Parts: sequence; structure tokens; C-alpha cells
Amino acid sequence: MRKIFFLILSIITVTCPAQTEVNAYSASNSEGVTYYLPNTVLNITVEAQCITNVPGEFSRYADRFLRITDAITSEEKYWELSGVNVKESGIPAQDKMFTIKLNGSKASNIHLNNNGIIESINTEVKEAPEQKTPVRNRTRVDARKYMTEEILQATSTAKMAELTAKEIYAIRESKMAITRGTADNMPKDGLSMQLILDELNTQETALTELFTGHKDTVQYTCEIKLTPTIESDTTKAVLFRFSRKLGILKNDDLAGKPIYYDFENMNSVPAPVIEEKKQIKKEGICYNIPGEALFKIYTAGDVWYEERLPIAQLGNVEILSKKLFNKNNETKVIFDTATGGIKSIDK
Repeated sequence: MRKIFFLILSIITVTCPAQTEVNAYSASNSEGVTYYLPNTVLNITVEAQCITNVPGEFSRYADRFLRITDAITSEEKYWELSGVNVKESGIPAQDKMFTIKLNGSKASNIHLNNNGIIESINTEVKEAPEQKTPVRNRTRVDARKYMTEEILQATSTAKMAELTAKEIYAIRESKMAITRGTADNMPKDGLSMQLILDELNTQETALTELFTGHKDTVQYTCEIKLTPTIESDTTKAVLFRFSRKLGILKNDDLAGKPIYYDFENMNSVPAPVIEEKKQIKKEGICYNIPGEALFKIYTAGDVWYEERLPIAQLGNVEILSKKLFNKNNETKVIFDTATGGIKSIDK
């Protein structure tokens, strides 16, 4: 496996005449707006669950009274890998730092993000709020609050289990009577019916879990960052390890099974050869044309993630013509802050 490290490219010095002048950053010549182009970082989120099987108080009577054959009979704690997500972000590329001299240019309305990476020109980027799927966790209730006086006064566990099973059957009969419309006191409307059915379901679940047992689940996430380069091509590299007993582990912890990743450069654009101390004169705004890589996360039997991703480091720096920002144009440009590429141009 080749190590992930930053690619040091030759600095491209760009000077532009007239209204939109861009120069490679220099501490002695930094008048104007200085911005970075990004290097792409892969932010990998690993999701796992720690699950504890908890047996019910009447687990050994589950088959006898309720004909339940798969009840939890002993306490067990284990981990399950539930998902792997990859999101791209940008960090400032120290070798891609440029200064735009304003000089009355219509490219003077420049927006940078918090890291100094160019975000837009002549327009503002409004980030959409992150959409999160609500997680509905059922609140467990104490089953004893639904036990009758007869159940609580029983003198043996077996008798309590028998009476509790009868109570579960009675709840089921009540639910069927309501849904069939044969109950003696039918609810007056649909909302009342639903409220009653919900309460009966809660009672049935709580009492049934005394026989079946239940699972306590805790969600965990782990963040891993990779910054690829042109030399990052690799196959079957260990990203992290996972253990059913210990959960998410570091990639060198042999207590877990390996989770691999492949990184394949699909169409790397060669960097231009720049002679030392020689300047290339071009006109306009510098931006990235990202390359593309196939990124895959997998185990021997499962593929957790596989996508073709744009990667700034695998591409090249190009120039957006100064003609788009002359006195007759106020072009609006939005850049991708993860790759430095152009997302949209609006004249």
C-alpha cells in the first residue's frame, strides 16, 4: 500500500493584463484578493451499532404459553457494521494560492469560504440545510404497570407467566373486536380508534417482551479522512478493522477483520512542465479541472461503497477568460469548494 501524502506541484505564476489580473501569491505583491484552490479530502463516516440482547423475565415460558420459539434466553453484547458514507470537502492547496488585482474589474465581488477557498464571483452561494432522516426510538415502558392485581399476587414465576400470557391474548381480542367493529363500546371516530389501538399495541409489546426479551441498540460513528494524490493508486489497502466483539478498530489492530479500500486514478491529467523562474502569461481566473477516481470500500463478502469521484489533485489548473468580467459583462460563477471546479456560469 502506498502512503497517502500531499502532491507538491510546481507553482504556476499567472499574470493578466487589463481589468482582471491574477498572480501567484507573493508576500511582496499581495494587493487584491488572495484565494486558494482546494485539494480534495475524502471524509469517510463509518456507522456501527452496539447491540445488547436482554432476556425477558419469562423467557423460559415463551414457547409454553405463547408458542414463541426464538425468544432471547441469555444476555449477549455484539457489534454490527451498519453503513459507510463518503463526502468530499476541500482544504487549501498551499501551492495553488493566487491574488486577484481588482483594478475596477467586474470580478471584484469575490466570495471565499472560511478556509480562504474561492466559492463564487458576483453571486453568493446559499447552502441548502442538511436533510436528516428523523430517528424514531421507541421508549421502552415498564411492563409491570400493565400487570393486573392477579398477576402481581401470583406466588410463582410460572403462574405470573401464565396469567400474563392470558392478558396478552385478551389485549389481542380487544384489538380484533375494535378493527372488526364488533366491540361493545366502539370509538366515536377514527382518531379515537387510533389512540386506543396505539395504547393496546404498547401494552401488548411491553408484556410480550417479558417472554421474547428485547435488544438495546446504541449507534456509533467514526470519522476517517483521506487526502489522495496522483500516486495514491492502491488496491486492497486496509482502511480500518471491525470486530463483532470490539466494534470499529484502527487499521493496524489485528483484533478485527480488515475493511479494505481501492483507489484507482481513472483519468489523471498530467501537470504542465514549468521551467524554473519562468512565468506563463495568461488572462482570467484560475480554477481546477478535477480528475476522476474510482473509490471502493469493501470486505470479502460485501461492498459498502463504490463511486467515481472528482478529485482536484488528479486534475489541472486552468484559466477562466477575463473577457467574462470586462466592462460589458458581470458574469456570475459558482465554484465547487471540494474540487475547485466550476459548478455554474451565468451571464
